[in-house]
Amino acid sequence: MAEINTSGLEELIGDFSAIAEIPDSVLLEMLTAEAEIIAPAQAQEARAMGVYDTGTTAQSITYDKKLRQTKDGEPAIYVYPRGTRRDGNPRRVAEVAFVNEFGKAGQPGRPFINTANEKKADSAVDAAAGVYDRFLKSKNL
Repeated sequence: MAEINTSGLEELIGDFSAIAEIPDSVLLEMLTAEAEIIAPAQAQEARAMGVYDTGTTAQSITYDKKLRQTKDGEPAIYVYPRGTRRDGNPRRVAEVAFVNEFGKAGQPGRPFINTANEKKADSAVDAAAGVYDRFLKSKNL
C-alpha cells in the first residue's frame, strides 16, 4: 500500500492563515503608499486645471496617518483637502474643492481629484502591491 509523507505542511498552512488576515500595520503601509502617490498628484492636477486662486486648496491636500474604516467596515485612509481658508473666508477648503471639482451655476467643473486619481491609479496600486509583496516575502511566500 502507498504511503504519503509530508514535511512542513502545517507550517505552510499556518503561513497561509497568516496572510489571509493582513495585519493592520501592513494595511496602513499599503494604503499610505497609495496616498503618497495620490495626494501630490491631486495637488499638481489642481494647479494644472487652474484651481489656484490663493493656492490653499492644492496646498491643503493631505491624507490620514492612521487606519480608518469605511461605513462598510473596509480599511481605509482618506486623501482630502484639510483645513479652512486663510483669507478670512470661513469656508472649509474641502467645500471649495468640491465646487471646483463639480462646478456650479456659471462655473464648469474642474475635476482635478478624479483626473489625478485616474492618472495615478496604476502607480498607486503598484506601490501597494510592493508593500504586500514585501510582507509575503517576510513570510517566505
